[in-house]
Amino acid sequence: MSPHPLDPRWMLGWAPAAGTGLRSGLRAIAHHTGMPVVLVAAVALVLSWRFLRRTLPMAIEVAFAVGLLLVATRFGWLKW
Repeated sequence: MSPHPLDPRWMLGWAPAAGTGLRSGLRAIAHHTGMPVVLVAAVALVLSWRFLRRTLPMAIEVAFAVGLLLVATRFGWLKW
């Protein structure tokens, strides 16, 4: 039996593996550059926030366009 799609254990089952990978990546960068891990993590956090702030409007526009295409397909205005 497959898990329910809204089950939090199923939806977030990838989080521990991602956390482990992120942690080891930050440690490797800190070891390679000689900077403390906290400083590397702070730089990564700031850069990810800037990246998110720049890409979020485009992601919203793409989601809106996909929604419009799905609605048009549902009403039969578009055929794929």
